[in-house]
Amino acid sequence: MSDIYFKNEYVVVFPTFKETVPHKHDFLHIFFLGNEEECEEILVTGSGVIHTMPDLDECKLFLMIDPTSNLSDYLYTEFLYDGGLKRVRISNPLVLRNINNADVAENKIEKWFIDNGFCIEKSQGKNIEDYRVVRLIQDIKDYRHLEKHITEIASEYGLSESRLSHVFKEAVGVSLKGYLTIARLKYAYKLVMDGKSKTYAAMEAGFSSPAHLAYICKKQMGVSITEVLKK
Repeated sequence: MSDIYFKNEYVVVFPTFKETVPHKHDFLHIFFLGNEEECEEILVTGSGVIHTMPDLDECKLFLMIDPTSNLSDYLYTEFLYDGGLKRVRISNPLVLRNINNADVAENKIEKWFIDNGFCIEKSQGKNIEDYRVVRLIQDIKDYRHLEKHITEIASEYGLSESRLSHVFKEAVGVSLKGYLTIARLKYAYKLVMDGKSKTYAAMEAGFSSPAHLAYICKKQMGVSITEVLKK
């Protein structure tokens, strides 16, 4: 079963599935590429870019990065300024030795960011001036609104669906619908990794059924949830 660790700005995935079909979503990626000891290269992909996971013999782990985060802004500024996908050789490799639990993985990845000059401030995310969008992003990160239609969410903010969708896209750069979808998938995976059934996870995360969760997972991630969780 793939190991998945959930952080505020990104999700860490140690995949056991071998491949994905071409797909796209609003997360950004950092794929860490190398051998069993260390990763000397990264592949960075932007939001909405059609991609596949590199071959499992080469890809040892990857990050799924929240598009509202400072890390997202940094990746666009430093790597994705002339396109949505870039492969880079890094000066300080990520050492894989003893990365076998969430705390070690988090510490090593954060140290890797520092060692390679990732200037990422510790804050809630990119500089968004509209307080409604800031509040909505935090609510979604706290797994609120996942079961609601955008019309219901908009009414709570005193806006129409179209207006809320517009101000969100203008501030963040991705659609509210897309951001809600990846939040729902993230929450469903978190529940399953915490030992809940796929049926329970699907309903709690705002999907209409386990089949709906499976469909969206394959469409957005390029791999079935069964393959991700296979032991």
